[in-house]
Amino acid sequence: MNTRSCLNRAALVAAGAALILTTAFVSAHDQQQGNVSPLRANAGLTVVATPASDPSVLKAKATGPVQTSLLGNCIENADIEAHFPTNPADPVAINGAVTLTSLDGATSLNLTVSGAATPDLANPYFYNAKYRVTITGGTGTYASARGSAELSELIMFTSPLTATVTWTMKGFVITP
Repeated sequence: MNTRSCLNRAALVAAGAALILTTAFVSAHDQQQGNVSPLRANAGLTVVATPASDPSVLKAKATGPVQTSLLGNCIENADIEAHFPTNPADPVAINGAVTLTSLDGATSLNLTVSGAATPDLANPYFYNAKYRVTITGGTGTYASARGSAELSELIMFTSPLTATVTWTMKGFVITP
């Protein structure tokens, strides 16, 4: 064996050892702690809004049935705040807190939502919304839950202060 072959092998062994050591270190520190479960859900809700002191803001309560991969059939209760822009063609900023509660009341998931609703140009009573969802705990099995999801929603105003909503959500939940 010549000197060059020995140096090449030594370099390969050193590089391999460094890769194994750093991979073990990264894996041990960067993995999520807990059980990761996919979250899929869809809902049909009724929304009732009340005007706020600011005329561009509506405060809304949303309630209705939800089907989820984790809680089964459950009920949504949400407090939402919608900030309407001065230009009606611009998106509406929407933020709020949502609780999904199992039908027996034993478990729930708490969510915060933040997103925007864009008016449908063909019909001003329809809006399409996208939200970032953060799971912030709950009760029962989900007391320490965390995670995130994306939610897509269709809003149909049936009057200036009421709406019917359908949505789908995809994400994940981490439990201890």
